[in-house]
Amino acid sequence: MPWNNAVKSEKISFDIKHLLESVSGCKGLDFPITLTREAKHNGTELADNGTVLRKKDLTGCYYFMPVTFSYNSKSYEIDCAMVRLRLKKNIVQTPLLGQGGMVKEMVGVQDLAISITGCLMGERGQWPEDRINGLRQLFETNDSVALKCALTDCFFDADDKVVITDMCFPQGGQVEDIVPVNIECVQDNIFELTLN
Repeated sequence: MPWNNAVKSEKISFDIKHLLESVSGCKGLDFPITLTREAKHNGTELADNGTVLRKKDLTGCYYFMPVTFSYNSKSYEIDCAMVRLRLKKNIVQTPLLGQGGMVKEMVGVQDLAISITGCLMGERGQWPEDRINGLRQLFETNDSVALKCALTDCFFDADDKVVITDMCFPQGGQVEDIVPVNIECVQDNIFELTLN
């Protein structure tokens, strides 16, 4: 995707798809498929749970499943994000003496683990320093934060939030206005404790 550099009169080229593939290891859809799908949507489509499914990026193109963190009325969007969820059960296993196998007692379900890989995009030719600093401040918050995403909303209750456990800014091919980011977080449920 070529952009005119505001500082110099030369064109800067980058490929978001290739950049995200190198950081996440996931391969996205080929360009002609995404182009034909884009023409069908106007960005107002919502999932059944009320979450926005498509949003327009800085280049004017719609992308699928926007991801936004929010805390204290501030929002932090991750552009072109790929979301991975991991569900796991806590199971107590007891070996059977004299026989093969184990007795399995399901105890419960672990917190949902969420991995988000995406980019922070700056305005044409600008390094997104303010967005990087915003995510740093969000990470340094010692509290749970809200996460809005169509996929995670399928698993969250209305008041569920996340705790960010890890944030990484991997090398992204030295493109000045796109900075890749990996964010790991876990679901934070609200419990009521009743004492007798």
